[in-house]
Amino acid sequence: MKSIDTTLFLETQAESGELVPYGVPITAYPTSSGAILVNTPGSGELKDGREDRWRNLGLHLQERGLASLVTYNAPRPDFQVQLEWEPYSYRGASWNKLLIESLCHTIDWSLENAVRLSGTESPEIFLMGFSSGGSAVGAVAHRYPSVRRILLLSTYDSVGEPFYEGVSAFTGDIYLVYGDEDPMAGWLARILRTGKLAARSFLIREAPQCGHRFDGEANTQLLTQAVHWAFEGDNSQPINANH
Repeated sequence: MKSIDTTLFLETQAESGELVPYGVPITAYPTSSGAILVNTPGSGELKDGREDRWRNLGLHLQERGLASLVTYNAPRPDFQVQLEWEPYSYRGASWNKLLIESLCHTIDWSLENAVRLSGTESPEIFLMGFSSGGSAVGAVAHRYPSVRRILLLSTYDSVGEPFYEGVSAFTGDIYLVYGDEDPMAGWLARILRTGKLAARSFLIREAPQCGHRFDGEANTQLLTQAVHWAFEGDNSQPINANH
């Protein structure tokens, strides 16, 4: 089954009040599984991922009929206009705001095209995000009642307070995976574990001998195994229980 490729043409408001046009490229891997998994890559990645890892994940899930992966990327920061309170911007607009808006538009597109993507009008919706992408997922998951499970990979609190407010309000299941050589992601996992969460469950796994980017073939396989763990309950993968 082939992939579906499209681009959403959108606008956001810059800090000056001017409207800033931007595009969100999307690739979806349709199945008849009744499940859609929306993936948000890290800030340095395009929608297919480093060494095509998200594309390969989409094909892997499609071949097995497990879920329809929808992957996209927000505009990349342009570094031309720096906002005092943020490290990144895009044509005078907050990049954190763009990251969150891009995810929301992608979820909306997935819901509008649910039958085409998953074979049903009311699919299960899952969200996963890597690094800053995980921060965006945490910020918006609670806005969508159909989202019952999220996977946060190597996640930092990149978008700030919207992440903490959103992830605390989410009432579904939260799965979090980080590398044991990524102290910042480990710190965030501990902060969340000791904080107040509305989530039904919060499970943490630590990937051995693994840095922030999950570089290398073995760690890329761990990413795929993390997806099976979070969305299928598959506990066979060699990721250490940390909770």
